[in-house]
Amino acid sequence: MKSPSIQTLSFLFDNKTDHILFHQIADEGPLKQKHSGIKGSIGLLEDMNESAIRSIREASGLKVSEVVLRGVVKTIQAESHSAVIYFVYESSRFSGELENKISGRLKWVDILNIFNLPMEGLVQELMTNLLDGESFFEGTIYLNDQEEVVSSGLRICNSI
Repeated sequence: MKSPSIQTLSFLFDNKTDHILFHQIADEGPLKQKHSGIKGSIGLLEDMNESAIRSIREASGLKVSEVVLRGVVKTIQAESHSAVIYFVYESSRFSGELENKISGRLKWVDILNIFNLPMEGLVQELMTNLLDGESFFEGTIYLNDQEEVVSSGLRICNSI
């Protein structure tokens, strides 16, 4: 198996309107048209929190003043012998106007409607824990070659 890559996966919440920002993926492949958070790379010498803030700004044009680490999740794709470790962040502290600066579409979705969206398997698996607003979670999620969840070992580590 290749060495795992490390990325951020970030979600913005607008608490005034009860909306969450999703990235609708445009790339060809099994994730096309599915919804995810904002993913970003972490530079070798870059702080992980700053990396999440930078990735959100680069993707959306929004200025985020603070992010909160909500979880650490490793995904494994046995077929491709690959793994990604995600540091999952959330924030409701942002300003500016939304600009779509990445491939695909960024859109605000009412929290009551998110489970009607086609979501990336990883995001679907995390969403209940993310929406509780309190817990810190960690674990491993196994995905098939279509990016669907085969099995999940997520657990709540504590309540904030």
